[in-house]
Amino acid sequence: MNANRQRVAAPSVFLRGRPDRSAEVATELIHGEEVAVVFSRADWSEVENLTDGYRGFIETAALGPVDRATHKVDVLRSHLYPEPNLKAAPAAALSFASRLRPIGERGGFAELSTGGWIFVRHLAPLDATEPDYARTARRFLGVPYLWGGRTSLGLDCSALVQLSLAAAGIAAPRDSGPQRAQLGQRVLGDAPPRARDLVFWPGHVGIMIDGERIVHANAHFMAVTEDSLGDVVGRVGARPEIRRIY
Repeated sequence: MNANRQRVAAPSVFLRGRPDRSAEVATELIHGEEVAVVFSRADWSEVENLTDGYRGFIETAALGPVDRATHKVDVLRSHLYPEPNLKAAPAAALSFASRLRPIGERGGFAELSTGGWIFVRHLAPLDATEPDYARTARRFLGVPYLWGGRTSLGLDCSALVQLSLAAAGIAAPRDSGPQRAQLGQRVLGDAPPRARDLVFWPGHVGIMIDGERIVHANAHFMAVTEDSLGDVVGRVGARPEIRRIY
């Protein structure tokens, strides 16, 4: 592929199947993610997200030069300020897992290499991990369901799994189908699910909190919710495939 690298400079940007704002959303790219730019013009660029290989079109204005990130946002969302002053009007908000590079600190705020200040305690080193990805997923409880979304303003079922696993240091595909094919080992027979098992139905995925409860982003409630697995099975009308990450 003859492509150059850039990063997502906007807080986030939707990736679409064609260069048109009316096109359906395929996924969302997060601030600081690096992309390979396949083709670019003034308004739209065709890119491949280097996080998960997703390819499509984003608005060119959302891109900027690569700036090697050292930290990530470790809360659901943190404001970006024009100065290290909590009373200043924020310029933007960066979502969970956004990648950035602090270059200084003042008054509890970190100055970013790309401009702006963010509360330093909302950051973690890029290689920091939270092994309990079910716990990470539960941090998103109440966040709206959004097809293609990958931020704390809205996300879908497979994005919740992808982001939660990434926080544990486990790379995952973007969509539930490839996740089902590539993640963990299938639990056979009538063995009950355990905490942190992934549960799959066609087109849907969730994470077991314990042996009975699931956390998932779902269109039934249009939110990330915690439900009994039995209730979800009743609504779907089928038992899930259980996959265990050892």
